[in-house]
Amino acid sequence: MNALFERISNPTVAIPIGLFVLYSIYNRLRATSPVPVGLPWVGKDSNKLFAETRATFASFNNVRAWLGEGYEKYSKKGRTYIFPDFSGRSEILIPRSQLAWLLDQPDHVLSVSEYHFDVLEGNYAFTHAHLLGDPYHEHVIHKYLPRRVGQMIPGMYEEIAASFDETWGMDMEDWRTIGVFDNLMVMIPRAVNRMLVGLPLCRNQDYLTNMAKFATDVMTASAFFLRFTPQVLKPIVGRIVTIPNRYHYGRTAKYTMPLIKERLANFKRKKEDSEFEWEAPNDYISWQIALASSENREDELTPDMISRRLMPLNFAAIHTTTLTITNCLFDIISCDPSLGYLEGIREEATRILAEEGGKWTKAGLARFHRADSVVRESMRIRNFMTRGILRKVMSDEGVVNDAEGWRAPKGAVIGLDVHNIQHDPEIYPDPETYDAFRFSRPIEEGTYNTANDDVQDEVEKLKLKNTGLITTSDAFFPFGHGRHACPGRFFVALELKMLLAYMVMNYEIEPLPTRPPNKWFGQNNLPPMKATIRVRRRKGTTEA
Repeated sequence: MNALFERISNPTVAIPIGLFVLYSIYNRLRATSPVPVGLPWVGKDSNKLFAETRATFASFNNVRAWLGEGYEKYSKKGRTYIFPDFSGRSEILIPRSQLAWLLDQPDHVLSVSEYHFDVLEGNYAFTHAHLLGDPYHEHVIHKYLPRRVGQMIPGMYEEIAASFDETWGMDMEDWRTIGVFDNLMVMIPRAVNRMLVGLPLCRNQDYLTNMAKFATDVMTASAFFLRFTPQVLKPIVGRIVTIPNRYHYGRTAKYTMPLIKERLANFKRKKEDSEFEWEAPNDYISWQIALASSENREDELTPDMISRRLMPLNFAAIHTTTLTITNCLFDIISCDPSLGYLEGIREEATRILAEEGGKWTKAGLARFHRADSVVRESMRIRNFMTRGILRKVMSDEGVVNDAEGWRAPKGAVIGLDVHNIQHDPEIYPDPETYDAFRFSRPIEEGTYNTANDDVQDEVEKLKLKNTGLITTSDAFFPFGHGRHACPGRFFVALELKMLLAYMVMNYEIEPLPTRPPNKWFGQNNLPPMKATIRVRRRKGTTEA
């Protein structure tokens, strides 16, 4: 620390840093957000100098309070309001009743990809502006993952089982202490990369470590540095603060580039020689090559671009999934053991696995309703984002909201307060309580399986189908909603169900008397990243 202080205190370092900070503050003070005139604000005192900037800075510690105020005063009454986000991008938050209007807007009017490009600093954070500028990897996932994910179940389960055995151990007598978040940051990348790059690379620790570090680099660069950098300085600062991003990409590329080159050569040989005995592996690399070839996207068939496409995919899959399952494990382990949640999941998993002949299948996992509910309920109550369905206005004319008559100018950001919708007692009874089987209980009570075909029963069946983990709705937003809902949710749902199944069938977990608290950091609700649990192998489960 002393050496660092001395380095920063050196005038040749301190003066540029000081000028940068002063210039950033100056830009923030004189900045104005493109929002409609006349809409009410939360947290802003218009009688004070630099009112919007004051509210922007103050919002960091007032997110929940101000969103709660806006939800009760405006959203629940069908009115839109302005929320001054700490990033400096004041957001137009519409009521839930206007969600259909938001989702109906075409991409050239309201764009989710342009919003992501801005908030994730697409020009710098992902090593190449083209990656988020033209998110072809999302197109590939949309096209292939939902119909190929069933074939990936055996491999995913194999990775999950191996990860548990290696990190939680096989000792049936002594308890082992596990740091949950850090442990899952080892497990999840393995399962994700079994889908992306396959064996053996998905088990290469150097590759996985650098992928995980890259995901952290993106958040560090975009959320902590470039978000507060004046636009004129971003070409300079952006290149400097993303040096770790490029370094960690380079460390992964030394493994992915030879694999991709070999795969491209095999695809070419197979096309030219029908007798060549080779079958393309079922992974993302093969999917991009096949789709880009069929669409004549030569720019997406270079080894470099395919390799770089793995970076945003890992970023999207690793941290979000790890945060989700960390929350989920602490939620369920901290519940009163007399509620029987762990035993309930174990019973259902054991029964379904037996029905499926000892192997997990897509059909079997679809019947794994309790695990589905356990994860969905955790995502509902502890979603780490407070606002969602965010879009950037792209049209030069802006966009008009006919319900209230306001016009959002180009560059404005529009979305919803998803936190309070998912905690609304009128939508979810007793919303602050983690009820692990909230969504599976009605199914098990028989409503879903009713044989009656009258209209009311069909409506009830539809309601119950809409409580599944992968089903988005106007009251459940962790995967987004509408045509831009997360295409990876099909993979995540199966991955987390199998993780829970292996855990409860093969390990004992010491209950926690109280749940370690989450930590709010601005708008983000983060799980207890340093909290631990104690585990040991269940007797009679020496084999995976």
